[in-house]
Amino acid sequence: MTKKKTLALTATAVAAVTAGAVGAAVLSGPDQVSAGRAAGHAAAADRAAAQASTQTPQSLRDRYPHGLRHDAVTKGVQRPAKARRLSAQAGVQVTLDVLDRHGKPAASQTLVEFYPLTGDDPFYTDLQNGHAEGELPAGQYAVLTRVATAEQDGTTSSALVYRPKVAITKAAKLVLDAREAKPIAATVDRADARLLSGEVRVVQKIAGRPVVTSSMMELKDAYITPTGSTPGLALDLQAVFTRKGAETGSPYVYNIVNRQAGGVPQKPGLHVRTKDLAAVRTAYGTEGRPVCVGGHASPLWTEGGIRIGFYTGVGAGPIARTEYYSPGITWDIDWMNTTPDCGFEFDTTEVWRSEERFPKAGSYQRRLTPAPFGPRNGVVIWNENEGGEPALAIGTHSTGAGTSVMAPYPGATGTSVLREASGKIVYTYDQPGAAWNWPVPKPGKYSLTVDEERAAPFSPLAVRQHVVWHFAVRDDKVIKLPSLTYRTPLDAQSRAKAGARQQVTMTTARTGTAAPKLWASSDDGKTWKAVTVTRNGNAWVATLTNPKVGFVSLRAAVAGVIDQTVIRAYAVHG
Repeated sequence: MTKKKTLALTATAVAAVTAGAVGAAVLSGPDQVSAGRAAGHAAAADRAAAQASTQTPQSLRDRYPHGLRHDAVTKGVQRPAKARRLSAQAGVQVTLDVLDRHGKPAASQTLVEFYPLTGDDPFYTDLQNGHAEGELPAGQYAVLTRVATAEQDGTTSSALVYRPKVAITKAAKLVLDAREAKPIAATVDRADARLLSGEVRVVQKIAGRPVVTSSMMELKDAYITPTGSTPGLALDLQAVFTRKGAETGSPYVYNIVNRQAGGVPQKPGLHVRTKDLAAVRTAYGTEGRPVCVGGHASPLWTEGGIRIGFYTGVGAGPIARTEYYSPGITWDIDWMNTTPDCGFEFDTTEVWRSEERFPKAGSYQRRLTPAPFGPRNGVVIWNENEGGEPALAIGTHSTGAGTSVMAPYPGATGTSVLREASGKIVYTYDQPGAAWNWPVPKPGKYSLTVDEERAAPFSPLAVRQHVVWHFAVRDDKVIKLPSLTYRTPLDAQSRAKAGARQQVTMTTARTGTAAPKLWASSDDGKTWKAVTVTRNGNAWVATLTNPKVGFVSLRAAVAGVIDQTVIRAYAVHG
């Protein structure tokens, strides 16, 4: 591999903090500069950040740059690419002309990209009146450009002109003509289903590894040039279909992905048969008061690159719909409960996430009841960065069905406190399960206490949480906190039957081999009654008797590891 020289760095580092997963996500230069849509995401992210409360978690602003009712954007693991601008340095002279679908010079904001097939970092150039000139090192390249065309029906099409292998060994003139592109079809065998949204991306194996050379291209009104048989090249299509293409209120949604390997065919597209999909009957629950429900679904492609989860509104909860998924891949799915006006503002919405894989076509059931709450997938990251990566990130509002984002939460206040073994306070922060600017303390034993009080407009549950973790600090490495998660049968409003026997299943992570202890309370924690716990496979099971009215609070603990309490874990009804 040749030595890389950075002439124009366009990569943008984004701190991505989601519940239980903290890391730096880097948007590669070509992924970004090639995408007009990506530029829209970036601009929208700035607007969203300016409009959102300053208390909105950075993880939400990063993942939902347009707001919660629009696309969710995440970044997979991939080597950061440093895009280099074509220059007048010594090399091979290249002259470019790019034409739109009507044969006119492409717009000036159009970009052309060159991926060296050696695996070196790519080059790019923008156009002036569809034209550009510059120099490149001699070699072979994948060359691509995305061309927007104003169509006669008032829409704007996007054509990806793709040349997977172009030899540039002497002065060359390249004409990239969008008139050669073919329309990308997307259909489903359901009479009233229409395409709501979708994405086109291309993955090419370069120097032995798959590289996402183009992504974030809208599937609607999309065109692409056929490449013929091209080993190592794949066309990936992602599509969302709903009834009549409605964004909200469809009783079903199709989340589809399709890979066409070996090159771009003469008739690119995806054609979906319902019988080939996982049909997942999904029930969205509430916490006992009216809510509006919505969510996103994103395929976790095996290659890196930017991933998009398209938003669909479900409706007034509790509510159920059938969700169809392409089987055999992992989906990153989130769902959100907000106020009945369906505003989905950052400060009025609860968000949960989970990864789901449906191994084959057929019928499935999912019940997304948002109770009982508890912390999950917490991490402590020692750093001195006040405005960037958090020092503490815990999904304090997680449930058995999914992991929540980190604080702040709607209607909730609280604190996070780190103490030495002696009880001396080392650090504090005024959010439950979130903190910034905690440098690594001296080695020793510590406790972390999170307290929260909650008065959410759509919930009478989880009015208080109190959690204590115990751990040792030996160095500056990230500490993954133990967790203990509840599952228990509840109705669509997070209620259990009054006076009935209630089974509570607990799953643990990083708590050791000791059995957890469990207590239950029917008077908001004034008095507690121990409940017998037994092992059941990889989980722990306890059975208690529900009160005749009111709520059940839960406390669980593993001695010397974790002790957690949630007041009003679930309600009972007669």
